[in-house]
Order: sequence, then C-alpha cells, then structure tokens
Amino acid sequence: MMANAFERHGLDHLSASSINLFVAQPAMWAMQKLMGRKTGVGPSAHRGTSIEVGVEMGLFDHNASVDACQEAAVSRFNQLTALSSHPGVDKERSAVAPAVAIGLAELRQYGVPAAADDNRQHRIEVTLAGVPVPFIGWLDFWFPDHGIIVDLKTQARLSSKISDPHARQGAIYHAAHGNAEIRFAYVTPQKVGVYKLEDPHSHLSRVVSIAQSIERFLSLSADGEVLTRSLSPDFDSFYWNDPGARTAAEQIWGLAPEGPVAGQ
Repeated sequence: MMANAFERHGLDHLSASSINLFVAQPAMWAMQKLMGRKTGVGPSAHRGTSIEVGVEMGLFDHNASVDACQEAAVSRFNQLTALSSHPGVDKERSAVAPAVAIGLAELRQYGVPAAADDNRQHRIEVTLAGVPVPFIGWLDFWFPDHGIIVDLKTQARLSSKISDPHARQGAIYHAAHGNAEIRFAYVTPQKVGVYKLEDPHSHLSRVVSIAQSIERFLSLSADGEVLTRSLSPDFDSFYWNDPGARTAAEQIWGLAPEGPVAGQ
C-alpha cells in the first residue's frame, strides 16, 4: 500500500497545535516537523503551564488549599525558568499565583473532573473524513456528569471571545466527544471568562481544510529540507523570538535576523 504524503515525511498524526502553527508560521512548522529542529518557548508559555499545574491540583483535590495550589504553580514556574535570562521572567512569575486563585474560584463550581486511568488528562484520538492521519490531543478537564469539556487558557488580557485557533482545537475535541459541550476558560491575574464553543461543525470544516492543505504541501516533494527552504520565516512574529529558533533559521535559510532577540 502506497504511503500517503504525511507518512512519507514520518508524520503519523496531526494535532490542533500543529495545524494552527502551519496557519500562523508555515516556515516554523516545516522547520520543526520536517527537519526536526525544535524551538524553545518564553516565560509567557511557562506561565501558562504553571498556572495549569496549580488549577489542576485544586480541581482534582478540593481539599487542597488555594495557597498550596499557588505554591505548586510558582514552584513549577521557577523550575521551568531556572536557566532563563529572559527579561520577562519576573513579570510572568507575578501573574501565576493570582491566576491560579481566580481559575480555581471559577472552575471548582463544576465539581471534580474525571481522571483517566493513568493520567489526569484524557487522551483523544479521532480520524476525520478526508484526512488520512488521525488527530491526537489531551483534554484539560472533562466533567462527564455535566457533559462539559473545559480547556484552560491563560492570558495577560482577557479575550472577549474564543479565538479561531482555539475554536479549531475545540472542534477536534467535539469530534472526539460528539455529545460534549466545549468551553474555554480564559484566565488572567484579574478575571476569568468562560465561553461556549458555538457551531463546532463549521470550525471542524476549517480543520479538515487546513489538514488537506498540509497534505498538498507535503506531496510537492519527498525531501523535507526542500519543502522547508521553499518557505520563508516571518521574523517579526513572536514565534521567532527564541534565540534557538533564530539560530536554526540562519542555518537553514542563511538568514541573519535583524534586531535584538528577547532573552539575549
């Protein structure tokens, strides 16, 4: 049986983050997926990871004090940024504890989420018509008694609606759990907003369209480097702020990005 375009490039699945990166920064997508050049993340991403640690702790154990959940979150942030010289570390650290408190105050109203057999998060895998490889992801919080899936997002400034990339993520979750209501909880250090995903089917159509665009792109060549070099990075995007990403770009495209790089 002839391999499809994904398999020829060693790609056996897709994810919401993968298709969203392809839309936002196709050159970085190709650099990561086709050439195996991984890039780091900044303190804002570590802030999100750390807040989720604290909120998860407090949701699965309602007896855990908010202080203990905050301490666990800040400890995780300190671990993740221990070697970072990024100037934004202190600012992001200061946002962790208040966001954990606000997130718990909102989400503990839903009760205790269901835990997977070997993990608190539930792995999902779904195959969509027209896409030859499955989508894989992880649910943040699944409340089966309410039929609700809640995905936690952290922000510096509160959104007034679900973003398109997040809507695509939610559509994939909905396809995997067809009867579940998908909600996104946007948490900042000051407030929280919880929004229901409306019309997930329309967003799922966009997911399929993007996946098919990736497939067409991959079918142009069996050489991942050729495909990667056919694209060009947008160095004005925050995606390229990581010094390692800039270095990789210079090696692949022969480009020396202009201007200062955050963290250097």
